Parts: sequence; C-alpha cells; structure tokens
Amino acid sequence: MEKQLLSEKIKSLSEAVGIDVVGFAEASEFSGYALKQHPRRDPKLTLPAARSIIVAGIYIGGVTLPGWKTPWIGRISRLFLSGFFLDVVKPLEPVAGLLKSEGYQAEICDGSKNGGSILPLKLCAVRAGLGWQGKHSLLISKKYGTFLALGGIITDAPLEYNREEAPNRCRKCTECQDACPVKALTRPHVLTVKKCMSYCLSDENLPGKVQAVMENRIVDCEICQEACPWNRKHLEKPLATKMTGTFQQKIRGWGDTFSLTNLARFSENQYKDRFGHLNADIPYPVFRRNVLIALKRAERISATTDRSNNKPHK
Repeated sequence: MEKQLLSEKIKSLSEAVGIDVVGFAEASEFSGYALKQHPRRDPKLTLPAARSIIVAGIYIGGVTLPGWKTPWIGRISRLFLSGFFLDVVKPLEPVAGLLKSEGYQAEICDGSKNGGSILPLKLCAVRAGLGWQGKHSLLISKKYGTFLALGGIITDAPLEYNREEAPNRCRKCTECQDACPVKALTRPHVLTVKKCMSYCLSDENLPGKVQAVMENRIVDCEICQEACPWNRKHLEKPLATKMTGTFQQKIRGWGDTFSLTNLARFSENQYKDRFGHLNADIPYPVFRRNVLIALKRAERISATTDRSNNKPHK
C-alpha cells in the first residue's frame, strides 16, 4: 500500500508540474552497459541505499523555430531549444522535495554537474516501460516518438516498478540508419559518437564531409529523428501539452535571434547571455564557426537563385 500511495503521489505531482510521462524502475545495475567501469552503470554507486529509479519525460516535439527550413535561419535541435540539452532537472525538484518530505533520499540526475549524468537515462526509460531503444540509439515512445527530454531520480523509496519492458517495434526498419549522411549508425542501436554530426558540430575539428551536409544546422542534428516513422505524426502536427505552449511562447519572444546574419554579429558575451542557460556547453568559437559556414551556404544559395531568376528568356 505504501508503494502504491507514494507512486500515485509522484505521478500526480509530475503531471501538475508539466512532466508528460513518468515511470519507475528497480535501482539495480545495468548489465551489458558499454563501459563496464562507467560510474553510471549502477545507481548504487551514486546512492548506496538506492531502491528505485524515477524516469520522467517531457515532450519537446513542438519546439521548432519559425522558418527553420529556410537557409537563412540557423537550425537548432528541439532538445537544445527546450533547455533540456543535458537532463530534465528543475521540473523534478518538486518530486525530489516530496520524497525528502516523506523521509527518503533523492538524487536528481544532472549532467551539468561533475562532468556527466548519474544515470544512463535511455536504458532507465526502457527499464521503466516508457518505450524501447531505436536503431538510432534513442528512446522511442509509442505516443511521443523520440521527442522526449529525459530526467531521472535515484531514491531509496519503495515504488511500484515496471515489470515488463516494451517490445522493440523497429523490426526490419532501417530508415534512420539509411538517412544518416555521415554513417554514424552502421550498427543497430549503436551510435558511433565521434562520427555523429551533433558531436562534430560541438567539436573544435569539423570534418569537411560534415560541412558538406550540415546545411543550416549550427547546433545538433535531428536527421535520424526526422526519418523515424514513429515521428511522422509529430512532424506534421506536434502534440499539445502543458509545456508545448510554454516552449512556443518562449520561442516567439526570441524574434529574429536565429537569423544567421544576426547570429554572425553575436559577441562572446551575447552568446553566453542568450544561450548560457541552455546548458549546451558549446564554446563560442565553435558556435561562431558553425554560423559562418551556414551563412556562406545561405549566401551561395541566394546568389544561385538570383542568377537563375535573371536568366534571359529564349
């Protein structure tokens, strides 16, 4: 009864603060995790008395910029724009507060501290029954596609764990792998991180083959997500959630911030003032490099279009 009551309290509070989905999993070690000595492999390395993991997801499918498909707007991922580039943290603080008020310990997963997250959140979400891991390595939810920003809490509270993982519904589909222009998804469910465009756009060294396909992307790449069949309905018409309206209101307030000509004029201080709260940890010189590459492309497209429009008729 204690488990059920506390679990229901957490679900109710999570919904009230704008969390779209929440699940519970046993706080046991993750077997087969790629790095056997990694500090995220076992929740008990963070909290020795850990009994439960709480996994929360916030839908970010509607977080896009007006005009993002045009070459003159710098394209930035939904995750970056949402402010949850690392982990969902602030929305989980009331949940952690509830647990502590009930006499339990609660450690929020916060990737901005100590150089990394304390939980492998995608694996936690799978264990908690929120979805399955796609061939692009991302969590896929039947309802939300890949557009969930994830957060987690490790606690010693007894909760009603999920007992059955969702079946993997990717089956023979390879659309995400086929769409990746830098071939970072050659093995199902495994991302070759250093080949991924998102990684390259945040690194000091940007390979020429990435520059050739980055188009107007300046932070992050969502090509595999846009190819995923589970996202089609979200690309056509994002779901209306509590947070969707908040996201859209924030984006409308940014005006022409993401015009490439505007971004190219940003000083380092302006960059930090505008994007520092998003926890992206992308150095200003790297960001500026991406902007200038995208701006040169937009200028080439514009010049080509002008020449085409001015061709004399035969």
